[in-house]
Amino acid sequence: MLRYLSVAIFIITFFNSPISNARPAITFYTESYPPFQSLNSHGELVGFSIDVLHATQQYLDFDINIQIMPWSRAYKNAAKNPDTFIFSIGKSEKRLQLFKWIGDFHTVRNVIYKKTSRADINIVNKQDINRYTLALPRSDISLESLNIQHEHPNVYLVANQTKALKMLYYDRVDLVNNNDIGLSGSIKALGLKRSDFTIAYVINNIELGIATHKDTRVELLEMMRHAFDTVKQNGQFELIVKKWFPERISPQAATQIAGPITVEPDNHSQTTIEPLSL
Repeated sequence: MLRYLSVAIFIITFFNSPISNARPAITFYTESYPPFQSLNSHGELVGFSIDVLHATQQYLDFDINIQIMPWSRAYKNAAKNPDTFIFSIGKSEKRLQLFKWIGDFHTVRNVIYKKTSRADINIVNKQDINRYTLALPRSDISLESLNIQHEHPNVYLVANQTKALKMLYYDRVDLVNNNDIGLSGSIKALGLKRSDFTIAYVINNIELGIATHKDTRVELLEMMRHAFDTVKQNGQFELIVKKWFPERISPQAATQIAGPITVEPDNHSQTTIEPLSL
């Protein structure tokens, strides 16, 4: 199922009351990025971020309508359309000019990875990265982290991190840029081994979270912020963290989180790998 995610859009609406069809539905754009959000083998949308949104839904006067698509399209749609939200998005100065920040989901370590077998790759500083080929997702925050603002012959754009890792595994590129949690999700999706990949260089830490268009109505923005803050303050957020991140998991937390939701396909679009041109 996951191999089709780069060319399809899926839509799901959270309904939490019998009169939900009388409530407005607000669009939340995202991509497949396990373990934060992805489709499982049953066609259900699951993940850490999905559970967080489940928890916030009870404090909102609108229904959450999730559209999952390639990240570049999700990013462009969210930047273009007021009264929409986007997750799980990395925070940066550039993005804070386009979006208003709702809240942080998780802080991740932003890392350059290589295959463990590539002893010939040695990166001491960020400039050394330019000597190697990279696969990066379109519109990904890695383009900002690496300061890639023009056509770069060594960079190839792909639909998502899983495709980037696949290119690395089959020696089509030398490096990928991901975070430690996202890399584990892509490794699992491809059925690979963690030992196949090694950290080549640590760039920085990045907050992942949820944001909205800069011109979103104030009442929607504040309602979402209040719901997010409430979930953090009442302990629901901590239970979700314990469920999804093994180092903090507890059986009690895992049994108290909402289950998966089924999604239906909407439409399709073809994507291709191409050299970077910004």
